[in-house]
Amino acid sequence: MTEEGIGLAKTLCDWKSKEIEKDLAALAKLVKAPEYVCRKCARVANTKKVLCKPIDLEA
Repeated sequence: MTEEGIGLAKTLCDWKSKEIEKDLAALAKLVKAPEYVCRKCARVANTKKVLCKPIDLEA
């Protein structure tokens, strides 16, 4: 699946392990040079769209 498919359709929390394995390239794009962290799950990403409760990493 592409970044437009799985990456933007769900938050990173919702990715299943099989989805991560199938689309590691899309995941790598989303977490490269992270600017945000999720207050709920502590995952990081370079866009707010894929995090449950994003806050600026610099905060």
